[in-house]
Amino acid sequence: MSSEQLQEFLNTAITLAKEVGPAFKDGFWRTGQFAASSDFAAEDKDGNQADCVTAVDCFIEKTIFARLRQIYPDHKFVGEETTAESGNGYQVTDDPTWIVDPVDGTNNFVHHFPYTGISIGLAINKQPVVGVIYLPILDELYTAAQGLGAFMNGQPLPLIRPPVLTTPLSLAQCSMVAEHGSARTPEVMKSRLDSFTRLLLGKEHGGACLQNLRVMGAAAPDLSLVAKGVAEIYWECGPHAWDFAAGVVLVLESGGAVFDGAGWWGSNVPRSERTPQPLNIWNRKIVAIRCIPDLPGKPGSGRELQKQLAAELLEIVEDIPYTPDGNQ
Repeated sequence: MSSEQLQEFLNTAITLAKEVGPAFKDGFWRTGQFAASSDFAAEDKDGNQADCVTAVDCFIEKTIFARLRQIYPDHKFVGEETTAESGNGYQVTDDPTWIVDPVDGTNNFVHHFPYTGISIGLAINKQPVVGVIYLPILDELYTAAQGLGAFMNGQPLPLIRPPVLTTPLSLAQCSMVAEHGSARTPEVMKSRLDSFTRLLLGKEHGGACLQNLRVMGAAAPDLSLVAKGVAEIYWECGPHAWDFAAGVVLVLESGGAVFDGAGWWGSNVPRSERTPQPLNIWNRKIVAIRCIPDLPGKPGSGRELQKQLAAELLEIVEDIPYTPDGNQ
């Protein structure tokens, strides 16, 4: 795939994100076409009170996909709301596949918390290569394409750069973003909260003494924080490809790294094999590490530290089983 083709795809995604921005704002503020409660139409998704969908989600996704089908009739399409309607039985292929979350952080959106936005990703050969995350209420537009860099409102990422951008040597020097997810069974909640506890406990109590843990309510904006350089780590089990496909491109193009997020705590994975594995965006488990500058006189040490931090995290978090997205 040439850089010219990737730039064209990126330009298309940027245009579409901006086009649906006014509808997003109308929904957030309950104005215009979504002024009436009946127009907004928030409801539980699949009977889960911890997850919801609105008329805005459906309107934006249908608008984006209608335009994309006109421009790229041979491409494939995966979206949160259309997939929820049709089930998870779509086929994952090597074909160019647009992956869209029309309102990432819908609960934030419903409760007027501005940390919510539109995520548009493009995967080719099952790997994300284009990503656009638009947070209309915050007026932040994040854009990236493979080999072309990552930007926020035209500024190169990470926004924080050396020497201000530090080189953390352990989790105790890191800030992390994560989510509690919408699965609220006792088993899942215990597993997740136990992992959070081990991350936060002081080292004298067997924990990692993570400096802070932020639960902000939306995966795509979480990844934008990692790309921007204001959070060292994002970890989550359970999000879907549409939650983080675009964000993965942002992280990678900003100098960050991504890995499979299945934790090793309590697992049968032999110690000799406990090495962070490549990310499969369809498997719903992810660790992302921000750009880390090399140590003085040690070229390549930043990349090694990214792997070390991922390994330190995976040693103390527990894997949570989730059905992968699509048919692979």
